[in-house]
Amino acid sequence: MQEKKITQMELAKLSSVSQATISRWLKNEYMPEASKLRKVTKALDISEQEAFLAAGILQQDIHELPDNEVMIPVLSAKVPCGVPDNDFDSYAVGYEKFNQALLQTRISNYTPEGVRLYIVRAKGDSMIGKGIVENDLVVFSPDLTVQSGDIAIVGLEEQGVCIKEVLFQSNAVILKSANSNYDPIVIVGEPVRILGRVIMHVGYL
Repeated sequence: MQEKKITQMELAKLSSVSQATISRWLKNEYMPEASKLRKVTKALDISEQEAFLAAGILQQDIHELPDNEVMIPVLSAKVPCGVPDNDFDSYAVGYEKFNQALLQTRISNYTPEGVRLYIVRAKGDSMIGKGIVENDLVVFSPDLTVQSGDIAIVGLEEQGVCIKEVLFQSNAVILKSANSNYDPIVIVGEPVRILGRVIMHVGYL
């Protein structure tokens, strides 16, 4: 703001983030929310990475990442089921570093520019039979086609976002858990919102 000679009121108008919120950030009264901070970075015409690092959301400068590594956004557990695929970034709460070579073993011809990747944290034990346990980092892409038998991130209006094996039948979609304690969810005659295909999962320490 000082460099660009912009007041709090002017920044609030440019970013649609309230002046009171910006004031509290500057007073270090609370941590900026990623979605609101992203609006401010656009208004100030600065890089998102620079702003997230300064705010403490990122714990390292991703400008210094080696060429063979990439940072993937971690999404909030509160992502609404109806959020558009191109608006996932608004719900990023942090980033995790991944090796590109590892991603290329799961996605042919992978490039950060060509395939969007996001992370959600696994909850519960419904996919334990596939090795996905509580707090695992589950990497998915909204850009890859989900075929019958794939594991996907699915948005259900009443249950929210979940991780399931997706089985397509002629007149139904079955969302199958990998735990015999949970019955399959059978959906007939209703739209199923598949947010993306799961690429991999890793344990979180």
